[in-house]
Amino acid sequence: MSTATTIETDYIIVGGGSSGCVLASRLTENPAVRVILLEAGIDAARPEDFPDLASPYPGIAYSNPRYTWDNLKASLPYSGSNRPDRKTTRYEQARVLGGGSAINGVGANRGSPHDYDEWGQMGVEGWSFKECLPYFKKLERDLDIDNELHGQTGPFPIRRRGAEIWTPFTDAMLALCAMRGIPFLPDQNGRWDDGIFEMTVNMDEQKRRVSTAWAYLTPEVRRRPNLEIRTETRVSRIVVTEGRARGVLVQRGGEKEELRAHRIIVCSGALASPAILMRSGIGPAPHLADCGIETLHHLPGVGQNLMEHPSSGLVPFLKPGARQKGPLDYHIPIGYRFSSGIEGCPPGDMHMNFVTRAAWHSVGGQLGSLFFWVNKSYSRGQLLLDPAAPDGPPRIDFRMLSDRRDLVRLADAFERAVGLATDPSLNGVISGIYAGGMSEFGKLFSKQSRLGAVVTGVGAMGLDLIGPLREKAFPYMLSNFNDPKRLAANRDELEAYIAETVGGVWHPSCTCRMGPDGDRMAVTDSNGKVRGLDGLYVSDASIMPTIPCANTNLPTIMIAEKIADQLSRH
Repeated sequence: MSTATTIETDYIIVGGGSSGCVLASRLTENPAVRVILLEAGIDAARPEDFPDLASPYPGIAYSNPRYTWDNLKASLPYSGSNRPDRKTTRYEQARVLGGGSAINGVGANRGSPHDYDEWGQMGVEGWSFKECLPYFKKLERDLDIDNELHGQTGPFPIRRRGAEIWTPFTDAMLALCAMRGIPFLPDQNGRWDDGIFEMTVNMDEQKRRVSTAWAYLTPEVRRRPNLEIRTETRVSRIVVTEGRARGVLVQRGGEKEELRAHRIIVCSGALASPAILMRSGIGPAPHLADCGIETLHHLPGVGQNLMEHPSSGLVPFLKPGARQKGPLDYHIPIGYRFSSGIEGCPPGDMHMNFVTRAAWHSVGGQLGSLFFWVNKSYSRGQLLLDPAAPDGPPRIDFRMLSDRRDLVRLADAFERAVGLATDPSLNGVISGIYAGGMSEFGKLFSKQSRLGAVVTGVGAMGLDLIGPLREKAFPYMLSNFNDPKRLAANRDELEAYIAETVGGVWHPSCTCRMGPDGDRMAVTDSNGKVRGLDGLYVSDASIMPTIPCANTNLPTIMIAEKIADQLSRH
């Protein structure tokens, strides 16, 4: 089929996620600038039409395959080798306008000032916390706090839900922390101190999730004549000639088209952006040759430096009176920041959540979680194309815990969580704690359905009726099932268990990282411009030099605000 070519525009934005929606909105504030925004997923235009996306309980949207990429898998633990047959697991990434902000856990936190000062110390000019703070303030409309650290007029609502979503389990955990002298902090996005706090979330006054598509691409913005939004449109290649990005090749349905622009901004996320660059001949030349792709621009850092937050957790079985009641609502009311004390690690390098339900259904309502992760991780992996199918899903190898500091701290956090969960003060709300995650059988009910509600409702009644015998059922319900108290008593066994079962937090980042001149592994400069090519930029979590101590959504929006401002000045 022949490929049509359209007239040239000013900007083509590849990916309508947490960054792309921001850039499209901000750049078109200038009526003389023409923008085409391309998104592979559907256009969820109005929250009224997508109650699962707008729900304050994020597990509904995240579990719906309608909003995620098919067949995307990743290797999480470090195997100690580069074997292509390494164990992989499904790794959900958004495929809908709004991207990760439409399906993620709704957390809206910035991270530590140290994160951004570190970027500056690495030679990435303009990205210290002092220089990033105006853009954090610009994006937000904080509904609770009005001080010098917060914005009140931005498009993105941020709030704390308060005691209305606390349960008896939450109350007991708060009382336990107070008894142990752990302070309650007034603002997760305030001073970077150790302590517990209400999780900041991106919800509006009606307690609905607000994606960047709803916050930035409002009906007024969509009516701008200089903005064109094309959804269900996939970009296969960036067109590069004579050292300059000229356009993109797209496909929608059976139709192919070449779109031209003065500047291309790739905003497809830390997993898709490097893959698009490599398919376009931009990346490590030896790997591109293995894939049968002509190297147009050798950049060895594309797909390298892949980072995530390694995680683990405990599952308490909640007594009936301690469970979340009423309609589904936000389930992560409290966060706990603490310092590992490991030499060289910054303050507040660890994070834990006290979670009030494990899934949308009745069995999920019986289970809580102490979910914890290494908030300042050091392990690095890589993303490569599959030489046998370079246009297919990439090979993603996080190599989590390959840096021993991450393994030691995650095992320490496991011991800390066991110490909390086994405190006698919790006997009134917990009747048992277990190590493990959702089994393959349990994942069959991850998508909300009437049949799932009936089956899990019957199962939940059975779990309550059989009492202590439920421990016979849990090995079938939880993957990697184990006794956390036994693991915590044997450090070698614990580290082996953690190394094998480590999970992530769906925070991939750093695969097209920024860096100074002379850094051969840097893919982009401090403006997000791809090194050595004109007209090509990247703006998403992939350009982070290191992963911040935060859910990556808010930092990604901040990055987009900052890059949009920089582009508007040139």
